[in-house]
Formats: sequence, C-alpha cells, structure tokens
Amino acid sequence: MKKSALATVIATAFSTLSFAAPPEKSAGTATQGYLKNIARQHSNTTLSLYDAAAQRYVDTEAAAAWLDDDIATGWPAIKGKQHYLVRLAEPQMITNFELSTKTPNGTISLYTGDTDAAPGDKSWTQVAKDVSVESVNNHKLGHRINKFAKYVLIETNIADSSPIYSINIFGEREASAMSIVKRAEPVNTKQLLGDFVNNQTAFNMAGIYAKAAVTFANSGGSEATWQRAIDDDPETSLSVKPSTAESGLVLRFDGAQPFTRLSLLTNAKTRGKVDIFLLSEAPQNSTPVSIEGVSPSVTLSFDGSSQRAFADFAETKATALALRWTPESGDAPLALRELNVFADLALAEHEVAGAPIAIAQGPGEKNEKTEKSDKPAYASKSDGKSIADGKAPIAMGPGNGLDFKGTSVPPVGAGPGGFTPGSLGFPPILGIPRDPTSPSPTPNPTPIPASPK
Repeated sequence: MKKSALATVIATAFSTLSFAAPPEKSAGTATQGYLKNIARQHSNTTLSLYDAAAQRYVDTEAAAAWLDDDIATGWPAIKGKQHYLVRLAEPQMITNFELSTKTPNGTISLYTGDTDAAPGDKSWTQVAKDVSVESVNNHKLGHRINKFAKYVLIETNIADSSPIYSINIFGEREASAMSIVKRAEPVNTKQLLGDFVNNQTAFNMAGIYAKAAVTFANSGGSEATWQRAIDDDPETSLSVKPSTAESGLVLRFDGAQPFTRLSLLTNAKTRGKVDIFLLSEAPQNSTPVSIEGVSPSVTLSFDGSSQRAFADFAETKATALALRWTPESGDAPLALRELNVFADLALAEHEVAGAPIAIAQGPGEKNEKTEKSDKPAYASKSDGKSIADGKAPIAMGPGNGLDFKGTSVPPVGAGPGGFTPGSLGFPPILGIPRDPTSPSPTPNPTPIPASPK
C-alpha cells in the first residue's frame, strides 16, 4: 500500500479520553432511505467518450475522477459538444441525475438506452434536453427520469474546461442494502473498467454502503438526518455548529480501518477550519467526544475560494472519526455536504454489491441474480492514449499541488481546492504547468499514546 512521502505520523487515539465499548450494530433505520449512487467504478460502472472521427467510444481519463468516490478529484470536460457514455453493470431503473463541478456553465442533455449506440441513433430515449449545468450542480434534476436502462449518454456543451468532480446517477437501490464484498476471483480492471482507474479513491469507507454511520451531530436532528453527510449526494447536507471542547460530529466506521486520505465538501465561500480526530475507539451513539487540549490528526482550512478540501497522510488505523468546526468569525455553522475517507482498497479484488430488487414484475416472475459485469462493448483504443490527450488542460483549483500518491503531495492540513487525478493507474499528461502547493500548517507530529483498554 502506498504512503505519502511528505505525510506526518498521525495519532489515532487520545490518552485523555475514555470511551465506552463500541455499540453493537443493529438493524436500525438510520441509514435506510438513502439511494445508492450507481455511477461508480466500485459498482462496475464505466465511462467512455465518443470519438466522432473513429466512430467509436474510447476510454477517457475522466473516468478515474468522475466515477471514483472522492468529491475532491476532478477532470475537465472537453470543450464544445461531446458525448460521454455511462455503462452500468446491469440494466436497472434510473431515477435521477446530478453533477458536482467547479464552475457551473454550459448545458447537458441526457439519453437512456439498452445498447451502446452512437449518438443520434434512434435507439436512444431523450430524458433531459439542454439542461443548464448550474441547475444540476450539486442538485438533482427537477424531474425524475424513471427509465429502465443499462446505458446513459451524457451530451455536454461546455464553454470552458473547469473540472467536473463527480457524476451521480440514482436508481431505486438503497445504499444500506449494498456492501463492499470480495470478488470471487481478482479481475483485470482495465478489461472490466477501462484504462483509467483510481484504486486509492474507489471506496469511501465513510459511506453508508461501507456500513459507516454518523452517530452524533451537535446541530440536533435524528440519526436518520445525520447521514446526509455521508450519503454520496452533494445536494443534501448536515449542519455542524462551532465547538471548542467537544466534537461537533462523530462518525463510526465498520471496524478498524487503515486510512490514508480524506476529502470534504461544504458550501461555497465557507471560511474557517475543520479539525479531524481519528479515534482508536468509538464512543456510544449520540455521544460527543471531549477534544479539549488534544491536537487534531488533520486540519482542513477553507478561505472562501473553494468548497472542497482534502488531505493525504501516513496510513493511520482508526475505528471512528470526530470533527470540530471553527468558523473564521462569528458562529456560522458548517454545511457538511460530503465527507469521504479512504483506505486504498483494490478494485481488482473488491466491489460493491447487493441483493437485486424486483422492478415491474408480473405474477410468478423471479428475480434474476445480479450478472457479472461483462467486458465493455465499446472498442478500447490501441495506442494507449485518449483523444483528449494534449487537448484538455489540467484545471487546477486553488491550493493544488502535484499528483497525490505521486512524487510530490499536499501536506496534511492542505488548503482548499480539488485536484486532477494523477498516478491513477495511467501516466499523467506531461508538459502542462501546475499551480504550486499553497503553504499550509502542519499538525503537531508528536504521537499521542493510545488510551488504556
């Protein structure tokens, strides 16, 4: 497993804290009702780009950023009218669509179908026409799609090449019914998903499908509403009030995990800092954590220029996470739209799966078992390059450094801004200037001894 060369050793427990034993998992309803985003490589979904000259779909670097589970990894859409094909692992009901972008400009049109036909083919069914990107940026479509399909064709018409961070496609399956499972046999990810895959950010261990759960939030509400912070839907958010001595939020993972990265999405123009404390023991449900005088494991700073922040750090094993919000001034709450935490699971060995659901079944019909994802029907390029190579600039947000997991990475406590995915299983585009890493404070590297059992 890769480790950041600039990472700081981070403590995972606190000698000043005393926790009760982690609660037993129950069949509660806190995480029920949240739909699973199926536009993800861990669900064996693929993304390709239509090459009009060659009359075929080809692999695209955008897949590694748009279909991973990190809200801070982005890749620019090519300017002008383009066609991106999303292939689901199996036909299923598609109910809604959403993007998360840096600069919401241009329009999109959406089509659903049963085959990977060329754009303009009569087999496509148009479900949205010339919808402004702004209207679906961190927002779902104003109308439901409600089409049963295996393919979604996204026609983009964008004037500039600012990055898109995420494609979200929702069906009818709840995230709580899904889980990370070991594949029966390791797969060749290039054959299954295309040339551009990001193992480091494929599985969000803070996700509902990963059996994580928010167990405390100081803004009140219920356990059901608290999960808005980890529902893989940027439209929803959880409010976290400022605090000093106690955490404003606690997130429990599904057992101890070796984490290496986290990302966060909040509202635009947010100013302040988010302190993250990685815990070796989880407190009881609805219980905050006393963090007075304790150094945070990671600090993310927001200066109003970006609503995204991220940090890479040395592998750190934790069972839970506590969060403290300190606004730059006043008592403005933090709108926590998405919180992602990663542990470098390999897509070749793991996937997200769940029991199939019945859709429009007649009397006596049976559910079919979820089929194995077949090799993509579109032709892969043979020269190892995308048609976007050398054409689409790498759009960097403020505070970006070089490729994460590469030779130079943002320090822990990195400033705001998303980044384009380098070292994602493919060579980065070379010869394009990158913004230097912005200076940022480094947390106290002094290890804090674990609390006694």
